[in-house]
Amino acid sequence: MTRHVLLLAALLATACSQPAPPAPITPTVLSVPLFPDSPETRRLGQLEWRGGLELSADDARFGGLSALETSADGQRVLAVSDSAWWITSDLRWSEQGELVDLDNLVITPMRGRDGRHLEGEAGDSEGLTALGGGRYAVSFEREHRIWCYNIGEDWSRTGQANPNPMETPPTTIPIPHNGGMEGLTLLDDGSLLVGIEWPFSTDTLYDLWQQQSGSWHRLGVNAATEHGLTGMTAIGGYIYALERYWTPAVGSRVRVIRFDQSGLNDGQPIDPEVIAEFDAANTVDNFEGITAFHRDGETILLIVSDDNYNPVQRTLLLAFAVTG
Repeated sequence: MTRHVLLLAALLATACSQPAPPAPITPTVLSVPLFPDSPETRRLGQLEWRGGLELSADDARFGGLSALETSADGQRVLAVSDSAWWITSDLRWSEQGELVDLDNLVITPMRGRDGRHLEGEAGDSEGLTALGGGRYAVSFEREHRIWCYNIGEDWSRTGQANPNPMETPPTTIPIPHNGGMEGLTLLDDGSLLVGIEWPFSTDTLYDLWQQQSGSWHRLGVNAATEHGLTGMTAIGGYIYALERYWTPAVGSRVRVIRFDQSGLNDGQPIDPEVIAEFDAANTVDNFEGITAFHRDGETILLIVSDDNYNPVQRTLLLAFAVTG
């Protein structure tokens, strides 16, 4: 009898240690304009509106979206959250190429090295980039690190993949606790680029670290005053990035910046081009994730906001074509 009880307890403990299986949910999806007071306005700087959605769900796991990637054709999206959840969904585009809906949204727990769902500060996933062959790098802050997950090119293994640690930038100054490696992207030459959220080794430069042939090289990008670098994506020879500013009095302001990948190797601080600026006149929130894909000769950017699981904030998914 005792042996049976012990066996049952061991089986229960094993079951409890395993992450829950993928869970489909049905979100509430609302279309939003670029300018709430001027819905017919479709241009912001060098960005042309391609539709936007406000997402919510009656599920405590949904929210806190920090980074995203798309399939090569822009038909599917993969995101990670502040609480170590994988989110996958199909995107729906109109015949005119506007983002109008999403469906088949699935949430899956992100595993730690012990096979269990990451929790607490260990689970603050912030950056995401495809490495090829179904492998994805995920950067974390608070417990600063980069892990690689082989989730498959179709993302079918998000619930089964265990992480493999990757090298992190050899910073000589401690990375801020809540201002870590939010920017993460794979460059066209196959090297990894990591961006630190807050300027910390100088007052005016974001710290970028590029890993080439196993070695890290430190770079700098001129930073906007009191802004943080929250996301990066590389496409077509450029790096597109998000800069975020927030105060209780002003709310959210976000800049979309761009700089040439070829300028990373000249040893000088990079002076980025500002291609759009969001403020209170726009549909705006805490934008943290950015990704891009090519469609019909256009570069399409997708940006997502992190609502911090706060009911007064929103999860926004906006699409733009780059015009300049």
